[in-house]
Amino acid sequence: MNNKIFIYLFTMKIKYIVINTLFLGLFIQLINLLEISKIIEEENSDIYSILFLSILKLPTLIIEIMPFVIVISTSFVYRNLITNNELISMRNIGYSILDIFKPISLAIFLVGIFIIIFINPLSSKSEKMFDSKTAKDFSDLYSINIKDNEIWIKNIQNKYEKYFINISNMDLEIMSAKDIKIIYISNNRSKFYLAKEGKIDGKKFKLKDVVIYDIDRDVYENQNNVEIIFNFNDKNLINSISNYKYVPYYNYIDHIKSLKKFNLFSSEISLYYLSEILKPFFLVIIAFTVMGFAGKFKRNEGFFKVLFISMLIGFLFFLMKEVLTALTISYSLSFWLSYFIIFSIPTIIGLYQILNIEFK
Repeated sequence: MNNKIFIYLFTMKIKYIVINTLFLGLFIQLINLLEISKIIEEENSDIYSILFLSILKLPTLIIEIMPFVIVISTSFVYRNLITNNELISMRNIGYSILDIFKPISLAIFLVGIFIIIFINPLSSKSEKMFDSKTAKDFSDLYSINIKDNEIWIKNIQNKYEKYFINISNMDLEIMSAKDIKIIYISNNRSKFYLAKEGKIDGKKFKLKDVVIYDIDRDVYENQNNVEIIFNFNDKNLINSISNYKYVPYYNYIDHIKSLKKFNLFSSEISLYYLSEILKPFFLVIIAFTVMGFAGKFKRNEGFFKVLFISMLIGFLFFLMKEVLTALTISYSLSFWLSYFIIFSIPTIIGLYQILNIEFK
């Protein structure tokens, strides 16, 4: 393909992606402002706080609307080419519909790579910040972290009593733990607990076969059962560990390993991570499908008809993905199979439409 034509199509696609991202993002951002104002209405926050929180939602918003942006922008690229007789001219000088799609697909692919490398980590950080600003702050009561495939918990009973807990082996599905180490610190006494096993029941941590070392008195004590009261419950523990949508792409593998160790791994998480990593290819595929429909637009097609068809195609893709995700969760389907279906259906539809155009 001629370099000038290639660059022309490439820059046109980038331009339409940017324009559609701005317009669609602005529309949804207005809705977000209303939702955010409801979330924090009890705090009587000013307009600047609401605007700041809405900005924190922007990276996630861009990721979520990008498939729709690609669908709509691809439709308008082809509408523009058809309206100006450029598509016919390119075909008349020997370019196939796939040749014309190459610079467009490259633009989409590069946008997808940009989203993964830059927007994905930014979304993770901004979502955590949004939660810290809107949710109740429990940092003075407890904190839960995973480090080196171990669970570390800080539990503060009051300003005089603190527990620091390390769990090396835990099954979070049944809330059972093994190899437990606990440091208890208070104003007048410090203790070290070493327990073979334990179980979290609501806000209670029930330990068995416990060795207690009183650091101040230098005395060891063995107890069959010890009960520690938490400032959080078992659901808080699971939510803090399994919130996979807050994980940036470069931590996906480590997070999966941790979830497997703590028996929290599921096909839903793998499907989500796979979808995020392969998003540039998926965006190209849905544009490929849209091209098959957009290539049939007529020169005098109305603006709203093109917009309606684009939105309909985007909605159908979104619906298909949601249905397959629900089936993957409900019936424990292989996430590879689910993603293969998500990937192959648009490809087949697109090929069928393009063959109709090429051999019409």
